[in-house]
Amino acid sequence: MWFIFFVSMVLISLCVVIHYEALYRMTKIMRWLQLPPRFKVAFGVLWSLLAHTIEIWLFGIAYYLVIRADTANQLVTFSGEQTHSFFESIYFSFVSYTSLGYGDVVPVGPVQFMAGTQALVGLVFIAWTASFLYLEMQKHWEIR
Repeated sequence: MWFIFFVSMVLISLCVVIHYEALYRMTKIMRWLQLPPRFKVAFGVLWSLLAHTIEIWLFGIAYYLVIRADTANQLVTFSGEQTHSFFESIYFSFVSYTSLGYGDVVPVGPVQFMAGTQALVGLVFIAWTASFLYLEMQKHWEIR
């Protein structure tokens, strides 16, 4: 359990840095771009989606590595099939981050903590991005 807690805290820290840097750099790039406001906003949305995707993949890679390292199935078990490919880990990460929760892959045991923290991170980061983009749109739409 402590291992999963540590991995989760490292992932959260990395994701905070990635997200902050992505939004910070997006602001700098948007000031530099000589484009109409609507294209700047579209760029901001695409840039934000890229940041979210990187964070999702980071968690997905961590799920995959933890699954592979846990040969005794003491940390990670999932209901359903026993084989979990790399892309199934990425899929589970997308489902967890967005709080979609299809339920076809369900973590059992200590990895539930990691999935729960990822859902919380996703919720906070999606709200952070939405409020940030709203403020950016206000700046660019006031120019019009």
